[in-house]
Amino acid sequence: MTSGENHVKHASNKIKVGILGTSGYGGAELLRRLARHPQVEISGIGSRQFAGQKLGACWPQFAGDFPNLCFTDADKVIENSELIFSAAPHGQATHWLKKALESGKRVIDLSADFRLSPDDYQQWYHMDHPYPELYSRSVYGLVELHREELADAELVANPGCYPTTASLALAPLAAQGLLGRDIIVSAASGVSGAGRGPSLDLHYTETNENFRAYNVAGNHRHTIEIENTLGRISTMGRKLKTHLPFERPIISFTPHLVPMTRGILASCHTRPEKAVDEAELFELYRDFYQDDLLIIVSEELPQTKAVYGSDRCIISVRFDPRSQQIIALATIDNLGKGAAGQAMQNFNLMHGFEETLGLALEGVWP
Repeated sequence: MTSGENHVKHASNKIKVGILGTSGYGGAELLRRLARHPQVEISGIGSRQFAGQKLGACWPQFAGDFPNLCFTDADKVIENSELIFSAAPHGQATHWLKKALESGKRVIDLSADFRLSPDDYQQWYHMDHPYPELYSRSVYGLVELHREELADAELVANPGCYPTTASLALAPLAAQGLLGRDIIVSAASGVSGAGRGPSLDLHYTETNENFRAYNVAGNHRHTIEIENTLGRISTMGRKLKTHLPFERPIISFTPHLVPMTRGILASCHTRPEKAVDEAELFELYRDFYQDDLLIIVSEELPQTKAVYGSDRCIISVRFDPRSQQIIALATIDNLGKGAAGQAMQNFNLMHGFEETLGLALEGVWP
């Protein structure tokens, strides 16, 4: 029996799943997906802020659901669960995740703590990783590019929302040597991407009717994630391995905050070193993603409303003959494919379930 087949044996019994950091937006979206997953039992939810309180004290959208589910401490969540989702911010749950792994539990971490090598983590997050030895046990969980690694993973590093969007937009070009040298990613995100914590610049009166760039000129932490993914695929082709060496491209990434609740739209520009035409580009993208159920390659330009509340990514591509640039555009819901939806997709692959089980395929319109 292969290890992948061994994971499938759980399919007849519900898997006990716990969530740390459940009082954040990512935790709430995980709950929404786990609640409709037929092979899941929610065995514990953790939050320091709401410890001892019922779920409805934090999330009114679950009124009447899970009447006996209360927030508890991380130790109890880990003890009662087979798999742990962590939706806590980076640096806040690594101790508990180490403890979960040592207890033989599997982990899907939505924070940045295991996405980068310890050296890159220190450089981009300005803190030493407390458990650098765990990085070698992690798998980078961008499903469409790391699918073959995920079945046996014990620790999955769920990608960031911006890197998911930009990497999926540019991956087919990277695989065919069409990235060129001047790669520019301009992306705009809804306010929920900044999390639930209070901050002056996220107040309604600060964000409403406002549109602004932030962390300009290579200062955004997600830049290195995009470079890592495109470097891996340029070096290795489609079947990526998290810990094999690769050569990183340089990306100019500029994020923007847009006054809406959720959604990301990335516009990616690059000038390839050989001639292409638009029809060839669409053929390339459709071939590349033909087996990926959550990727839609569309001739229509993507718009965030089309993926609102869903776990899909919609991609389109254009070629500008005057500037000789390829423009690849992608949109996701930052809390769906950019966070909880992707974590659930990873969960399904880790256990041999249908990849889209528990996920939302259509967006909500209007």
